[in-house]
Amino acid sequence: MIYEDVELMKLTKELTVVHKEYENKFGKGSLNYRRGHNDPVHPNVEDIKQDIEEINNAIKTGKKLPTIDAELWNKLIF
Repeated sequence: MIYEDVELMKLTKELTVVHKEYENKFGKGSLNYRRGHNDPVHPNVEDIKQDIEEINNAIKTGKKLPTIDAELWNKLIF
């Protein structure tokens, strides 16, 4: 359990860095309406790794990730 907690902390920091890199490339708030794999209430190491990989790939290829319309986003229940 402790190893997973340390890994989660490390990956959460890495996710924050790639979020900033993505926003530097595509604009502030460009990830606001993205439905990622990571559940912020119940974080999971594999889900965070997948999000990091997808965001890094988008940065490298220059292709924005799909987002949900803001109006629809506000109707979603998480």
